[in-house]
Amino acid sequence: MTALPTTADFITYESVYLPKNHFIKEESLSTENYFSYFYPFDKLDFKKSGIESGWSVTDREGIAITMAMGNAPQAVVMELQKDYAERYDWIVKEFTDLAFTFVTSFLYYTDYDKIDEQTRSLYRQGISAFGGISPTYRIALEKNAPVIVWDFHSLLVMVQMCFSFMLTDKDSDMRLCKHCNKAFVATRRGNEFCSQKCKNQFNVYKSREKKKGNKSND
Repeated sequence: MTALPTTADFITYESVYLPKNHFIKEESLSTENYFSYFYPFDKLDFKKSGIESGWSVTDREGIAITMAMGNAPQAVVMELQKDYAERYDWIVKEFTDLAFTFVTSFLYYTDYDKIDEQTRSLYRQGISAFGGISPTYRIALEKNAPVIVWDFHSLLVMVQMCFSFMLTDKDSDMRLCKHCNKAFVATRRGNEFCSQKCKNQFNVYKSREKKKGNKSND
């Protein structure tokens, strides 16, 4: 919920301002209408008057979460309530974008010498469309040195940033299986297959192709 609006404190506004995407077709919605996307089963007992807003929390768990997250934006606290939900197709779209970005990055370097510059440009344009939602940060003075503390106002932003770090890390364990082309996390360096089965099948097919090549040469 907080990954889409232009600010995590959008509840203080009468309207929620949004970038258009696959699901949101309007650049602004009333705060109450926007909530209906995320509370589709039981209507949230939410009251708003100007910048003053609040909702009724009656169950023990909800009250505990509200108290523990007292310093977080109100929308972040609302995301942790048991009645909160997100549309399945939204989630599918986000994971599809992650998969597309990973495969594009992997194939760009794997096939670099086999593709022309126009195709390389299409790969670069495709991957540049990923993300666009940045977390805020602050500097904290720790015991030995100052450190950057990232403020993630949504799980989506955190997942996107962790994924981006893994994708750009030359020692990342993320791989694309050489046989089935599925993404997997390698258990050891140099592992090119997601399973022993894929490795065996790849070697069998490779051996058959080699034998066919030898026969044709004869």
